[in-house]
Amino acid sequence: MTVLYPKLSLDPEETLLSYIDRLSLMHTGRGMERLLADRGIHREHFTSGRVDAVAMLAAATGHDVEEMQRSVIRVFPRGALFRGEEMSKTFLSPRTARYCPACLSEDGPKVERRHRILWGFRHVHRCDRHGAWLSKAPVKNATNIRAALGTSPIAKAEDADGHAPEYLGWLQERMHGESSFGDPWLDGQTTEQVLAASEMLGGVLEHGHRVKLTKMTAAETEEATDIGFSIYREGAEAIEEALNTIRQTSSASAVQAGPLAYYGTLFDWLDRRANAIDPGPIRDILRDHIVKHSAVEPGTKVLGVEIVERRFHTIASLSAEVRIDRPRLCRLLKKLGEIPLDATDIESGNMIFEAANTVPLIRDFNTAVPLEELPEYLGASKRQVEILYREGIVKPLVPRTGRGSVRHVVFSRRHLDDLLEILHALPEVDEELSGKYHALAYACQRGVGHFEKVFSAILVGRIPAHRQPGKSGIAAICIDVNSALLMKI
Repeated sequence: MTVLYPKLSLDPEETLLSYIDRLSLMHTGRGMERLLADRGIHREHFTSGRVDAVAMLAAATGHDVEEMQRSVIRVFPRGALFRGEEMSKTFLSPRTARYCPACLSEDGPKVERRHRILWGFRHVHRCDRHGAWLSKAPVKNATNIRAALGTSPIAKAEDADGHAPEYLGWLQERMHGESSFGDPWLDGQTTEQVLAASEMLGGVLEHGHRVKLTKMTAAETEEATDIGFSIYREGAEAIEEALNTIRQTSSASAVQAGPLAYYGTLFDWLDRRANAIDPGPIRDILRDHIVKHSAVEPGTKVLGVEIVERRFHTIASLSAEVRIDRPRLCRLLKKLGEIPLDATDIESGNMIFEAANTVPLIRDFNTAVPLEELPEYLGASKRQVEILYREGIVKPLVPRTGRGSVRHVVFSRRHLDDLLEILHALPEVDEELSGKYHALAYACQRGVGHFEKVFSAILVGRIPAHRQPGKSGIAAICIDVNSALLMKI
């Protein structure tokens, strides 16, 4: 195949459709259809960016095919591909829908005017060089700027207010293969994943849960995307804080309210409208946020993933789980400090409770050991138990200052068993040394120290202790009095 001469240089910022129109005007005096026909290149295949059609043009112009492919926006029936990134057809278009009047004026005559790739991005509304708003082309769906303008003159440039948005600089750098942010978080995502999530976050934060992004003006879209980008680029923690704000500002108040009520358009986008193109990590972050703050039933699908473990309960589901009727359960949770004392039935019904903490707490209460049974359970004297209780070494389920704590003092069996397990792990005293070791009560009477301080020191291993065979609990503890006296507890 004869290589076209003179050779027209590739502009890395120009779409390939714009380039071939300029090339055809140079060699045939007519639009791209003539050159494509002369070279036997299928027009529809070329305009959709098919590899074989682009390769034929590269051979005809003497350009490297890989270099030429960087200017190609490959269009499929249900999506697009640009520089290896899959994206939706509406995110980046090779068609000439908008342009910068100042750029075209600088280009010169019609045959030199170029359509920049950057203008095809849905989130780009101003020229990154001139700070002017992009103008709409009078002819729709044109493949090049000459056809898009038709007989119309170049529009008058309209200056955009304020500074260019930060995301525009990031997009320009990514277009040139640069990354001044140096952030694996952004570099690991596609361009559409970053900008679409930024637009959605900023849109909901600025315009409410029912925002319709397609109804916003160019200035509003740019502002929303820039606000969202300033959050999104900081990573998962910053996004979670934004989700907190979105949830807290929702008008939803009932515990039965679903994610759509709490997160609005953001949830709707990720649940239904982002299925064709992977939206990126924003979906996982929102799912985790929903599960973290809502009483999601096991087996429920949230954003495409089945939740197998419950993290939160409502008062109704908690009542069924622990098999306590709701009125009694509410009274119990108020006593345990999980529900405010002045909460109404409606307010209690709209609360959620962390399953990992609340269910064991309720079960602890149902199997609790009363204060009067504590001496026998711990193998201690009544006096020793009173001291342990007073000093907070054994803690009641209901705080001592809580409502009903004086009338109904009970202790978690788990808490007591953990204490006994420490004592049971003490080595048994050797018969040959049995005369050297004495019971804890005796040691305290001999001046080793106050019972509560000595006992606490034994629990943390500061005082070596042994266990007398045939006994259990505190009554089994024995220590070397002489050695303990030297420690000055």
